[in-house]
Amino acid sequence: MLENKPDAAEARYTSSSPAWMPKGSTNPHMKKRISDILSQMPHSRARGRTDELMRMCQCLRDEGPIVVWLHGPIGAGKSRLLSEFEKRVKGDGAAILKIDCRTVEPTQSGFLDALRDLVGVTLNDLDHAASTVSTSSDRTVIAFDNYEVFRLADSWLRREFIPALAETARVVFVSREPPAAGWMIAKEWRDYFLSVSLDVQAEMNPEDLARRYLEEVPEPEIRAVLNAASVVRRVTRPMLTALCPDIQTDELFEKIATLSFVERRRDGLVIEDSVRKVIGSRLQSADVEQYRRYQQAAWKLLRRQLKDSARADLWRCTADIIYLIENPVIREAFFPSESAQFSVEPAALGNKDDVMDIAASHEGPAAIEALELWWKHLPSAFHVVKDASGRTVGFYCMAKPDELFGNWMNADAVARNWLHHLTLTGRSARPPSLFLRRWLSREDGEAPSTVQAAAWIDIKRTYLELRPGLRRVYLALADIGPYGPVATELGFTVQENLAASLSGKLFHTAMLDFGPGSVDGWICGLLATELRISENRLLDAATRELVVNGSRVPLTPLEFDLVTMLESRAGDAVSRSELLEQIWGHSYEGGSNVVDAVIRGLRKKCGKQAEILETVRGIGYRLRA
Repeated sequence: MLENKPDAAEARYTSSSPAWMPKGSTNPHMKKRISDILSQMPHSRARGRTDELMRMCQCLRDEGPIVVWLHGPIGAGKSRLLSEFEKRVKGDGAAILKIDCRTVEPTQSGFLDALRDLVGVTLNDLDHAASTVSTSSDRTVIAFDNYEVFRLADSWLRREFIPALAETARVVFVSREPPAAGWMIAKEWRDYFLSVSLDVQAEMNPEDLARRYLEEVPEPEIRAVLNAASVVRRVTRPMLTALCPDIQTDELFEKIATLSFVERRRDGLVIEDSVRKVIGSRLQSADVEQYRRYQQAAWKLLRRQLKDSARADLWRCTADIIYLIENPVIREAFFPSESAQFSVEPAALGNKDDVMDIAASHEGPAAIEALELWWKHLPSAFHVVKDASGRTVGFYCMAKPDELFGNWMNADAVARNWLHHLTLTGRSARPPSLFLRRWLSREDGEAPSTVQAAAWIDIKRTYLELRPGLRRVYLALADIGPYGPVATELGFTVQENLAASLSGKLFHTAMLDFGPGSVDGWICGLLATELRISENRLLDAATRELVVNGSRVPLTPLEFDLVTMLESRAGDAVSRSELLEQIWGHSYEGGSNVVDAVIRGLRKKCGKQAEILETVRGIGYRLRA
């Protein structure tokens, strides 16, 4: 008989036990995937013990739950329980991979990067990651700590990554929030999911506990530094220097790191949440202007760091900026604080009737026909929103940049206008854009609702996945009124010339141009506005005009993009090649003299302020800070 041997790809994953696996672990082929178990749908089994730790440890048994969700408020003892569970896992001879979600971008690529750092292997895709994690015949546990900040990726983990793991794998989520609706309504998870709830009845009140911690810090200088550090998400040496320029912070940084309520992580120091909130609230009440100055100092540092961050490190800087934002519209979109009562998932073929039924309740025949066209040619554009009972209560339809420009789109009046606008304003290369064609809830249509909010949270995940390349978002609205103030605040502009009539109903277009800085530059600009950072800015982005000696001068699209990019990097030299790539596009084949020509035109418009646009010999140009 012929011996079955692994092929080259399999051998690459099974050659030896990785360093993170316990000694003695074997490395056979995967026998079954979790998806195979889920498809068997056996009867419910008894959950057993009431003690939280013992209940968590059930997942270490073959017949135990595959996913454990440990949740409770601040001060409930989740971290201590997870630490004890980790000891039990290792004592049982199993491997554990612990991921701190505060340091990970909540996207598929962000998660795979974090997993790569843990296992020490470059992971090419989902299957490769699942195979790498599942190389042991013994138990492997993946623990997600602080999972409440990772909820944007929850649906992907539940529907794709975890089912791809071997049957020996287990997953533990530790979160302040209870499980999202998707875990509760998915029948295949009914017998393999365990929710463990903690309360704080036996614990000290978090604020009282924080005050007790602070009593350990009598030194005035350390208290002053803690005041500044309470404003930001994490503390690094450069950040501490930016916040407290008049204090020698190197020694204080090390002293802070030894405090019992401070955690040292590879990306900086993190103050325990309850303590940070108490310090921050006290500072805001006592000296709101000082609090605002700390925020402004942090913004200036983060803006500089943003442009220098590698793609793999970009999320840390982005998350730091979002943390400073107090605008609930933006904060909730990226870091939802409430439990997810809805599940948002890619639409399956069986969801078509639900989608069209919802559309029929709010749209005319021509609009429904357009959605039918989208479903026929691009069903992957649809995502459905389900409530806790599994009922479809809404949907959205959105196309990504690599899905645009199909000939069939010209048959949809709204998409046709968008494509034409991209071609006219995209110069040599069309700006990478999202087409958010429609969103509707069963009860409220396109009006603001909790269903629509759930959809927008999922859309923000796509923002993150596509940055830093994403440049524009187009969306269609029949009634702009309810969204006017928020849309203006976020930078959307109504493109009156792109309105389209379907069955006598006028659909307006709102467009958001992130600018050359993509999503991160947009968020940074929103924070600057919120913090009332008043700089002598050359550009009024809202009106797309230069502000020169009190007068306003209109700009061409190229001039606007060039000034926007230079202003986002004020004080730094920006090369001609970078300007060409970001503004004219990767496919542009003309010479760099086009940049010089646009600069000459801008200097004429600046008049006596022309010297603000400096030439950096051999490199490019700089906007004087």
